[in-house]
Amino acid sequence: MRRPNCKTQTRQVKNGFNGSGSQKYLCKECGHKYTPEPKANGYPAETRQLAIRMYVEGNSYGSIARILKVNPQSVANWIQSYSTKLPSAPLPAKVKKAELDELYTFVGKKKTKSTS
Repeated sequence: MRRPNCKTQTRQVKNGFNGSGSQKYLCKECGHKYTPEPKANGYPAETRQLAIRMYVEGNSYGSIARILKVNPQSVANWIQSYSTKLPSAPLPAKVKKAELDELYTFVGKKKTKSTS
């Protein structure tokens, strides 16, 4: 095994694994840690696209994560990054109809006073 920067072949020892499962090495000459053949991190693109399609169909982050056996935060990150790439929705030039929330009228005509 030859370290990429100092080019020494002697005193190269195994030093555990990185997050993606690739073997790490330590050069005893210069003290540098390196991975000669790193594996790609993350999930395949097919898994990401499937998660996005499942979200569009109405599944929650948690249910998608359980089905695909991934972290729910990963699902949220994939959907958020995908949604930023989408074009913005067109807004109407003039609003024809507006709906008010019924809670507003209820609070205004409440018979009992709140404890404040």
